[in-house]
Amino acid sequence: MSRYIKAEEGLHHTVIYTDDSGRYFRFSEGTWTWRNHNPGNLYPAAVSARHNRIGRTKHFAIFPDYENGHLALLDSLKTTHGERSIDKLVKKFAPAEDGNDEEGYIQFLRDKTGVTDDKKVKDFTPDEFDKLWRAIEKKEGYKEGTITEVFPVIHVHSDKNGICEMDIKTKGWTPKNECMQLAEQGVLDLVICLSQLGHKYLRARKGSSVNRSLEKLVVRNPHKKISSQSSTKITQPDEEKENVAY
Repeated sequence: MSRYIKAEEGLHHTVIYTDDSGRYFRFSEGTWTWRNHNPGNLYPAAVSARHNRIGRTKHFAIFPDYENGHLALLDSLKTTHGERSIDKLVKKFAPAEDGNDEEGYIQFLRDKTGVTDDKKVKDFTPDEFDKLWRAIEKKEGYKEGTITEVFPVIHVHSDKNGICEMDIKTKGWTPKNECMQLAEQGVLDLVICLSQLGHKYLRARKGSSVNRSLEKLVVRNPHKKISSQSSTKITQPDEEKENVAY
């Protein structure tokens, strides 16, 4: 069974994982806790590093699976927050300045654990601690979404109007209109752009591990052997004008 070894934030609040065989998978919809395999919504720091963090989004750590993310949460509660009561735990774990309802969160944990005094987390009974992490995972939310395999573009063919077809791994040469549809579906890690004159075109996402710049993938004639071809520069429609992300 393959395992995820790297992850990065993709387009439209998705996460793209790379597995140990070099395949890519996009996690979309659902909650951040599910997309990141991070049931406690932990930040990328020492605790997440101890539990095999493989990437990060803008705010949160990404783990290879739920098990690692779950163990990181337990570790954080015991080591980072062990000296804190529920009140003090929430003020650090889910502060109001991050948009959280501190009082509501505190009351939720009190109701679920039965701990209503200033008992420190390290002094919780095994049953109370079990109820604590379960309550936190429930409060943070954990809803599954959709997993879609993402395929790299190997080569592109360009004419006077820009890219006209792409050679997609396992799928072969595919015309531009179908590539647009695949990009909209999240199957390609490409950005759909719109020129000032209303022409749609595709470009690589900045920082993508799936695809490098499309300009470096151009071949003159897709019907000849790739190894014998020289490349040429892509001319995107109206690219000298300001482009707007579509």
